Amino acid sequence: MLKTKAIQLFLVVAAMMLAALTSAFAVSKNEVLRVEQNASFQGLCCFTWLEHVSVNEPAAVVPAIVTWSTDYQATGYFFTGLSLNGGPCQFYGSAVLAPVARLDGFFDSQATQSVIFPGDGLVRGKNTITVCGGAVFSAADTITLGFNTLSVRIAK
Repeated sequence: MLKTKAIQLFLVVAAMMLAALTSAFAVSKNEVLRVEQNASFQGLCCFTWLEHVSVNEPAAVVPAIVTWSTDYQATGYFFTGLSLNGGPCQFYGSAVLAPVARLDGFFDSQATQSVIFPGDGLVRGKNTITVCGGAVFSAADTITLGFNTLSVRIAK
């Protein structure tokens, strides 16, 4: 009988810990984006590429960690950056995608992670982060983004 109660208590505590962990990793739908269709962009750097997420900063603004992964094909080198709150394209992390001209039709993959600090322009409340970029050498170069994901989290 005592053993059964101990097992029940253990299970209750384990369930409570799991519930707390799950809520700690909950993400707002505005903080995560998954794009499942191809979009092509052409032109010299820098312009927005439509993918964007938002994060709400607390009263004491903290760094935001932005992760972007994409499948892509490109006819030349492309800069990739982030626009914060409609501002200019900035490079807070990895910044270049190499040309990919695969004859088999497959895309290459790239993942980047950037950190935007409060001094970079983050403000209290809503901040919108948009992927931006453009060709490095020729306005005729084209990039096609395949499946890609974009997420933002604030440091705690």
